[in-house]
Amino acid sequence: MRAPWCPRPALAVALLAAAGPSISCKTNKHEDPKFLAAPKAFDPKGADLTFNEKNLEAFNTMEDDAREAHLEKLKAAAGSFKGQASYQRTEELTDKIDDSKYGKYVIWAKVPQPVWLEVTVEYHLFSDSDLMGPAASDTYVEFSGTLLELTYLDDAKPRRMEIKVKADSVNVLK
Repeated sequence: MRAPWCPRPALAVALLAAAGPSISCKTNKHEDPKFLAAPKAFDPKGADLTFNEKNLEAFNTMEDDAREAHLEKLKAAAGSFKGQASYQRTEELTDKIDDSKYGKYVIWAKVPQPVWLEVTVEYHLFSDSDLMGPAASDTYVEFSGTLLELTYLDDAKPRRMEIKVKADSVNVLK
C-alpha cells in the first residue's frame, strides 16, 4: 500500500537525488585581481608596529592595571605610535562633534584581517590638515603619531580595538 502523499515512489526518489549536493568545479575565474592585493610592505602582524601580533598578544595578557600603565606610557611618548591599515575614508569635523578637540580631520582606517587571533583593529587618525588628499578606499597606509585613546572591546565577538591617534604622518604603502 502506498502512502497517500506519494503516489509515485520512483518520482520521489528521483527528486530527492536531484536535490542532493551538486558537484562543482573550482575555478580561478573569480579571484581578486593582482592590483587589489596588499603591497609587500603591508605587514600589520610582523612589522615593527605598536600593535603588531607580538605586542598585541602581550597587551592582551596584561592585567588591567598594567594595561592602563602601558597606555599612559604610549600617550606620553609623542610621535611613538606606529601602525598600518587599509584606508576607508576622510571626514572633516565640525566644532559640534566631540572628537573635533583632536583635530579638524579624521581618517578612518582598519586592518582587514585580525592581527592576533580574532582581534580586529580600527584606527581613527586625527590631524589639523588633510594628510591623505584624494585617495581610493582600501588604499594601504602606514602612519605614525601619538596615542589619544584606546577602546579594547575584549567581551565582543570578535574582540575589537578602536584606537584614536593624533597623526603626524600618513603615507601610502607601495
